[in-house]
Amino acid sequence: MSDFQLKNITRAVSYGLTAVFMFFLAIQNYRYGFYELVYTAALLVPLFGFGIAYTFAQRYFEIKDYAHLILLGLMVVLVASNIDAQSTDATLWIYPVGLLSYLILPFRDSNIFNGVVLASVTLLVAYQQNIYNGLLFFTSYLLVSSVAGIFAYLHHHKNRTLIELSLHDPLTGAYNMKHLDDTLTKEISRSEVTGNTLSLIAVRVDYFDQFTDVHGNNAAKELTIELSKLLGGIIRAGDSHYYCEGSLFYLLLPNTPQEGVLIMAERVRRTVEETQWQTIGTMTISLGCTTSNNSSTTPNNSSTTPNNSSTTPNNSSTTAESLREQAHVALNDAETNGHNRVSHHTQ
Repeated sequence: MSDFQLKNITRAVSYGLTAVFMFFLAIQNYRYGFYELVYTAALLVPLFGFGIAYTFAQRYFEIKDYAHLILLGLMVVLVASNIDAQSTDATLWIYPVGLLSYLILPFRDSNIFNGVVLASVTLLVAYQQNIYNGLLFFTSYLLVSSVAGIFAYLHHHKNRTLIELSLHDPLTGAYNMKHLDDTLTKEISRSEVTGNTLSLIAVRVDYFDQFTDVHGNNAAKELTIELSKLLGGIIRAGDSHYYCEGSLFYLLLPNTPQEGVLIMAERVRRTVEETQWQTIGTMTISLGCTTSNNSSTTPNNSSTTPNNSSTTPNNSSTTAESLREQAHVALNDAETNGHNRVSHHTQ
């Protein structure tokens, strides 16, 4: 389960628990004769249901939207419509919506949301009732939202640190394979929507096993760390590199067509070949490239490619697994044909 899917589960559960809380609050208001708030609860229930349904529908798509923010805003408007000169209980319904925002929205958006709610509802209460009640609401809501915001910040900071640790390989500092599969799935979905191309490069040091046998595991680890630093420094902004095992790395290049990935792969190959390495002096690598083309036209395989490069066409549906398999086919082809070269296999 990805981190985004876990967030959506948290959102759905939060909507459900808040709906249950509102239901019991409505029962209490009905017992004491505050029927306007009961009618408001009847309108809030469908909004909570929509929030759960929308969260479920978006569970596989990490695309930023403002539906949750709009939904919470509608809840505040419904509750605020019950604030008048006589009613003082309506403002109590604002608090659970404010607390809910810290579970539903990103931390920054929830702070902005609660700031707007604090200012607008305070002015409304002061206008409808009196300044004293407005200041009373301002103080109490500020205290509640501040405490919730502190806990949300601590959780967000700790969670972000744990996520970063779980996404990176401890040896090389590159992203790990789990993150590669998650990112590939997201990028493939995005490329299918936008029609842009997506390219993947598999990189492996030539004769790495022989190097390990001669120089030992410690030297092999040092060489792997050196190579990871070089790959991380040579890729473009928006690209990312991942470590698998041994000396196998992946380079993920979104919005990169076949011609672009071949140019980047050849650049990496030449840079590695021309670099003086502390543990080995000089070395070479082989690179296997593949491109997922979701547009209506497929690049011409006869287009100009760098030297030491070959291209093999193939047509199949695109998944994270199939994209990695095609990169490995191209990598094996590069190694079979003499190492220190770039090979491309079209997805």
